[in-house]
Amino acid sequence: PADRALIRRTGIAVVQVPAGVTWNAGETARLIVGIAAKSDEHIDILRRLTRVLGDKAQVTRLTGTTDVRDIIEALTGERPAASSQSEEVTDYAHFFDAVILNATGLHARPASVFVELAKGFQANIRIRHGDTVADGKSLLSLLQLGASAGASIRVSAQGADAPAALETLRAAIASGLGDEEEQQPAISVQAMQSWVPQGAGETISGVAASTGLAIGQLRQYTSQKVLVEDTPSDTLTEGNRFQEALTAAQADLEKLYEEVKTRLGSGKAAIFRVHAELLNDATLIQQTIVRVYQQHSAAWAWQQVIGERVSQLQKLDDPVLAGRASDLSDVGQRVLRHLVGATDTGMARHDRPVILIAEDLTPSDTATFDPDTVLGICTSRGGPT
Repeated sequence: PADRALIRRTGIAVVQVPAGVTWNAGETARLIVGIAAKSDEHIDILRRLTRVLGDKAQVTRLTGTTDVRDIIEALTGERPAASSQSEEVTDYAHFFDAVILNATGLHARPASVFVELAKGFQANIRIRHGDTVADGKSLLSLLQLGASAGASIRVSAQGADAPAALETLRAAIASGLGDEEEQQPAISVQAMQSWVPQGAGETISGVAASTGLAIGQLRQYTSQKVLVEDTPSDTLTEGNRFQEALTAAQADLEKLYEEVKTRLGSGKAAIFRVHAELLNDATLIQQTIVRVYQQHSAAWAWQQVIGERVSQLQKLDDPVLAGRASDLSDVGQRVLRHLVGATDTGMARHDRPVILIAEDLTPSDTATFDPDTVLGICTSRGGPT
């Protein structure tokens, strides 16, 4: 404090020594943080640093990370945008180049297969598409690459098992990453025009998802969105509440997967495996916890983090990949319902079969529909799948 007058600008310097260096007798330092503060700006950094030191798993991760943003986020609570750091994030020494063969690009299902394979190796894995680099073990990071069909990518790895990881991933990409070709029904113009209504005031042409004709009463379906205000309690309670909500949401998704798999097969049920993988995204969880430690409620913090990521996905040029924003929003709402204790009642039962009209339908919405009471659906957004 006596020398504060000599400090021109508050600054922080961090030196990472993964192998460790002797600091004092019997002490080994692996992460050295130097702070020069003109006033009390450093207090928040010290608070965060204290929490970091109390988390052995995070200390291990930070002393070995090759992404400077991990350390910046741990100390400041804010992660620099990938675009501003893209030039600093270099490819690892071992790599291969490939082309995305999937007709709809590196969308949710093939991306989740990639992540699952990547997590089976100790090596760090990166994927580069143009100037954007993604963490190969983060589904959300891969989706934000915006790698559409025919896109050129570079997959690089660093670690003892890097060669084996790259060979496995190269073969998986070449085989389509387990993606099943979506079978679209052949719908002819004649089939669509086989019935003409009497005295129609207006006709609206849309994208057909199925042949055939359904007649029934209309019912409008509105998915109930959960919105929360920031009403925090103590940090420990909020952290526990968040973990319990994540666990409950994972259990929901496992149950949904099994139910849909039984009715429609594993291909149709795979979307709920994707949703479960989104809940495992470390960045989403870390950013939420950071906000909880900033004295916000877990529900509000999760809502804010999900909202920011949904907005990022919606800005992707590829409409299929941008459509994954709906999946992330769906996952976000599921966790929010558990955080606030709201029940998901699904579609109300009707005494007669109906045709549903909706703005859009999420996989979670559709999975609750009873085929015996839903004759057909018509949405103002979304595609035939």
